Amino acid sequence: MSSLANQILDSIPENATVDRGALVLAADYDSVGRALKQLVQTGKLVRVGRGRYRKSGGPATCSASSIADLIAQRVRRSRRNVFLRADFDEFGSYDGVGRALRQQVQAGRLVQIGYGLYAKAEPSPLTGKPAPVVGIRALASEAVKRLGKSVEPTRFDKAYNSGRSTQVPTGRTLMVNARIRRRIGYNGNYVVLQPA
Repeated sequence: MSSLANQILDSIPENATVDRGALVLAADYDSVGRALKQLVQTGKLVRVGRGRYRKSGGPATCSASSIADLIAQRVRRSRRNVFLRADFDEFGSYDGVGRALRQQVQAGRLVQIGYGLYAKAEPSPLTGKPAPVVGIRALASEAVKRLGKSVEPTRFDKAYNSGRSTQVPTGRTLMVNARIRRRIGYNGNYVVLQPA
């Protein structure tokens, strides 16, 4: 093993996740990338996320099926309806969690509602296809809150609630206190996120 790989192993503490940018090494970016790839392939490091690594707990890692079981158990026990991919990072490597999430989507237990956003699902009584447990507006507002932003009533909601309008709002528009560049929705039905 190269000395750069040994330097990387020495600079990563036990039971800690380290960002690639935090590694201070006397080598260029590509060399560090090759050394990290070599360490992941030999099983000495685990890729936890984009540019994030931790030391391997041992030669045996969780298979995608056991990661999928852990994800299914967490989803079943949780009161939340929306999950971020980061909620499952501790179950395995970035790629392993991705495979397990795809298995859950194919099994109909989860539905992807955006980039890195998943919702609890159950078979629709009308079509039999997996559908989110709650409505699209509730999912979108919970997803925005999970992303650290707050949701405010739109001007249509305010007009209807104050009695100035008799038109019921569609619920497809959310007012968000910050700029969000995400599409949140399912099966072609997306919520419009407007800045406040």
